[in-house]
Amino acid sequence: AFLHSLRMPRAEWSHDAKLGWFIVLGTIPIVILGFAFKNVIEDQLRTLELIATVMILFSLVLYFADTRGERDRETEDLTLSDGIKIGFMQALALIPGVSRSGATISAGLLLGLTREAATRYSFLLSVPAVVLSGLFELRKVSGGEVPVGPTIAATIAAFIFGYLTIAWLLRYIRTHNFAIFVAYRVILGLIVLVLAATNTI
Repeated sequence: AFLHSLRMPRAEWSHDAKLGWFIVLGTIPIVILGFAFKNVIEDQLRTLELIATVMILFSLVLYFADTRGERDRETEDLTLSDGIKIGFMQALALIPGVSRSGATISAGLLLGLTREAATRYSFLLSVPAVVLSGLFELRKVSGGEVPVGPTIAATIAAFIFGYLTIAWLLRYIRTHNFAIFVAYRVILGLIVLVLAATNTI
């Protein structure tokens, strides 16, 4: 459907074709910024204090997004502008401590999507980002820095548990909000701040 859309007038695009384009365009910011700031991200943004502080701050963003206004839009209602905005929110996950799914779900909620629609789109958007990130990290495997066997096993395990987690979360949010995830990240962030301040970790 995505490839077929290239030959169709935009007004006739199917829902799947539009989502495909939005996901492609929404992935561009994280790719460009990831390469542009790779050294800064890997070398300068890895302090425990920064990670914990960002965890807490973006948990509050999710809380605000989850508790504001009406959420009555579905993925069918997404526009090109929405896709780009959510894509830039995804790019914030390059900062350690920012949850990629939390950032994109927050963006979706702020744009009026239902919890389920925001979560579903967030996971769809994650596919190219995660795949590209994995391919980028393969340089360490091919370079001998990381053993191949454990890397393959970890990748398979991550896929299986990731799929099960997504299936569970989509069922969970049909009748619940994101409060439990907000509380978890705030508490964990505070614990890390205290442990870092006392030189325990």
